[in-house]
Amino acid sequence: MTALRLRVAMSLLVCVLATLSAPVLAARPIDQAGWAERKRQVTLPNGTRLAYVELGDPAGPPLLLLHGYTDTSRVWTMLAPQLQRHRILIPDQRGHGASDAPACCYALAHFVDDARLFLDAMGIERAAIAGHSLGSLVAMQLAADHPDRVDRLVLIGSTALVPVRRGDPFWALIMGLRAPIDSNHEFLRQWSPSASPTPVDPALARSIDAEIRAVPPHVWRAVIRELADLPAGRHAADIRAPVLILSGGRDEIFPAEHHAALVAAFPNAEAHVFADLGHNLVYERPEQVGPVLARFLEGSWPGPSAAD
Repeated sequence: MTALRLRVAMSLLVCVLATLSAPVLAARPIDQAGWAERKRQVTLPNGTRLAYVELGDPAGPPLLLLHGYTDTSRVWTMLAPQLQRHRILIPDQRGHGASDAPACCYALAHFVDDARLFLDAMGIERAAIAGHSLGSLVAMQLAADHPDRVDRLVLIGSTALVPVRRGDPFWALIMGLRAPIDSNHEFLRQWSPSASPTPVDPALARSIDAEIRAVPPHVWRAVIRELADLPAGRHAADIRAPVLILSGGRDEIFPAEHHAALVAAFPNAEAHVFADLGHNLVYERPEQVGPVLARFLEGSWPGPSAAD
């Protein structure tokens, strides 16, 4: 009986400590209408001008968040309030949002170069990197090419397989896009946040839809051409940072075999599948995803790979 009471007391203590250590701004949403006004500008040595938002504790450990294809920094607004102990830096990647959209170039190496130079411009030597979709592929290559710059690596809605193949239906839809992009275009209907399997905040969904339509068609096409037939996890063995893999069980873009390939590529990674979420789990259910991400970044992941 004494041992039982001790176990109960310890369990209660753990719960109390977890509550006390929770990010204090987790329940305070970011105003979507004012997001664009938060953006600052920096011109990198390679000539690319990036827009970015900085949040959190300026003295906290640096955290770079990289958004996905046709998205902007806005997609992180639902998770960022749960990560306020960090110095959070969220750029619009080249070709997206308020950043430059040059005619060339959009290979992963160019996105990685931007990220590295951006960290330099912010005076950051090492950072945790979290990427969603395309951002996760950039983060993987950054961690492989510059292992001394990456403390922790988070791959969300990601893959170690080929993300797109020439000639498949996705390829054909993208290659057929022309400006101006019709809001009723079949691909945009499939790509919209409203197509997610879980309800998405309406204000966020409207803003993301508008930003998707604003991405220049040459960027849509160039990114896909550079990703075609290229195995995303080809440099996994060169990555030294601890890795967290977060996947949606209802992700139609990178379904279960992509998660399995990531786990095989990173056998020592922590992995978590959110069974009811889709590809956009960064904003589909932030109250569920955020604590998992925060625990990993703070070095207190609770256990082995899990499904939710």
